[in-house]
Amino acid sequence: MIKYIISGVLCLIALSSCNKILNVTSPNAVDNSTIFTSVNGLRNARIGMYSTLQDKNYYGGYFPLLSECYADNGTTGGYDVIDLNDIASRTVQTANLYTTGIYQAIYNSIYTANSIINNISKVPNLDPTEGSNILGEALFVRALGEFDLLRLYGEHWNKSSEYGISIVVTIGQPKVPIARSTVDASYKQIIADLQSAITSLNTFNGNQYISLSAAKALLARVDLYYGDYAHADSLATDVINDNNFALFGPGSVPQVYSSRLTPESVFELKFDLQNPSAYNTLTYVRTTALRTDVAFLASAGLNTFFQGRPGDVRGALVDFVNEDPSIMPDGRTQKYRGEQTKDNSGYVLRLAEVYLIRAEASGRSAGLPDLNTLRESRGLADLTGADVPDSTSFLNAVLDERRAELNFEGHRLFDLARTGNVGSILGAGVNPIMPIPQREIEGTNNIVKQNPGY
Repeated sequence: MIKYIISGVLCLIALSSCNKILNVTSPNAVDNSTIFTSVNGLRNARIGMYSTLQDKNYYGGYFPLLSECYADNGTTGGYDVIDLNDIASRTVQTANLYTTGIYQAIYNSIYTANSIINNISKVPNLDPTEGSNILGEALFVRALGEFDLLRLYGEHWNKSSEYGISIVVTIGQPKVPIARSTVDASYKQIIADLQSAITSLNTFNGNQYISLSAAKALLARVDLYYGDYAHADSLATDVINDNNFALFGPGSVPQVYSSRLTPESVFELKFDLQNPSAYNTLTYVRTTALRTDVAFLASAGLNTFFQGRPGDVRGALVDFVNEDPSIMPDGRTQKYRGEQTKDNSGYVLRLAEVYLIRAEASGRSAGLPDLNTLRESRGLADLTGADVPDSTSFLNAVLDERRAELNFEGHRLFDLARTGNVGSILGAGVNPIMPIPQREIEGTNNIVKQNPGY
């Protein structure tokens, strides 16, 4: 299938840089032909798999930021970069460098996960407990990649649509084209992978690693999109009840982003000085930066949104005041500061989102307490039944909380698409998903079909 994913196997060679990212000891390199002939080789492959998630095009930068700046939370700078401008103007072309890079990076992660899933049974002298946990991690990574592909490139809001994803579960024939499955079949593959991950994961190694609660949180997110609200509610409850995680109070909210691996994170990709992420570079350069120096900006609309929420401490995480006039009326997110270290984390799953998943899944009557729990922790007064008199107003309140909490973390476009709000918020005729890269269409002789509208 995918012409690009062949390079993903190279990420199984876990270099010493991956040690620094994950603070795990591994060999400097393992030859791919022998990587699954020893336990150390498997451990090395595991580290390489995590490293693929940290790619600049994936959770190291572009994937979350593009989905925010294509929507109403952000915009882009750099008037001399057509591909960047096309994101903010919502006129993305099939050869766009950013959407092509993200597509490739996600399939690279899936390929490395598949290498582990397909070969772990061959590893001699592997402790069953460790082997089961690594298998669960790989199943999680594959499901995460599948779901992110479906959200960004597939009609995820319509289960009857034919425009799902190309499902890749083997590594034997990477050049063989695989047609896209339906959206419903894509969801069922993702759900099956996460259910298997939940049965396999058995060890909590800290929230910089995939855990049982991380798998439950991701499946709760998938179930919410899929419409299985009862199961999403149940899984979210399990995560909320996990004592490894807790919400901060209003005065400590900035620590979610200034510190690392706080109890607010269920699964966080940790970077360091030697292995920085791209977030700081892409969202902040220097106080006097020209617009061409900053790729992803917070939009004036996000500023207006927070001006209507006095007391919301999350408003301080966007700055529309201390900026060079050349970028006004837009501003900068403060979630990725740290100009010296640039070790900004990638936030894959956070506890606040889990509360919002349970609130939305359980509906107005049962969900209002969860919504208020999060609001209280962010400096806001409780909403009453009079504030949200019906299910529509309650959903809008949840979406507002999601915007306030999760902006610049890669959720806004998908929230608008799954709730049918793209046209009303982003404008008539805006395509809710990105195009399949033209190189993929041509490389598979049109076996992989393009999305409508491109």
